[in-house]
Amino acid sequence: MKEPLTYKQQELLGAIRSYFKSHEQSPTLKEMGDLVGGKSLRTVAQYLDILERKGYIFRRKHAKRNIELVEEKPQGINSSFVSVPVAASVGCDDLSVFVNENHDEFLEVDQKLVEGKEPVVAVRAVGNSMNDADIENGDYVLVQVTDVAESGDRVVAIVGDMVTVKRLEKKDGFMILRPESKDPSYKPIILNDDFKIAGKVICTVPGDSMDITRVEPLVKNY
Repeated sequence: MKEPLTYKQQELLGAIRSYFKSHEQSPTLKEMGDLVGGKSLRTVAQYLDILERKGYIFRRKHAKRNIELVEEKPQGINSSFVSVPVAASVGCDDLSVFVNENHDEFLEVDQKLVEGKEPVVAVRAVGNSMNDADIENGDYVLVQVTDVAESGDRVVAIVGDMVTVKRLEKKDGFMILRPESKDPSYKPIILNDDFKIAGKVICTVPGDSMDITRVEPLVKNY
């Protein structure tokens, strides 16, 4: 059972519900302040913290209108979208980018993109050695977390304590991570025992699309 609300907390929750019904989206902080009598942004933010802690709302990251009502399906929020954590940046030029396990960023993607491939994380590409595979510097790459991959798969590989995305090639007993770029300065990496496959690439989300809050299947699939 959810914790009870004070009158002022209930007032804000009721205002958010009414706004959803009228506008099919959540109000901004300023709009919420106006709805409850001109409260300051700081006061509204404090009330939202309480509503989220008590389980009445959920706030999505990196969106201006980011509130979902927990106790009912909010108007205008499509439940077919799922949040995918951004787990790391991956070096597409070399192995100079360290793995980062802190999930303080999320993408919202169409559930159809990841269905049957769970668990799924996103990584952000650094460098251009995979640009012929449509993975550009700054793009987000959706990755199925698995240590199983076949020759020809695009993979995220951890070498020592660093991570990279490349095309996997198994040849003559060797494991090779090959770049996909016409730039001759990018060289294949011949793997020794100090590595592991961390995942397979599902698709890429162009970095310049991150000004929107959701990503639908208009992405590059493999």
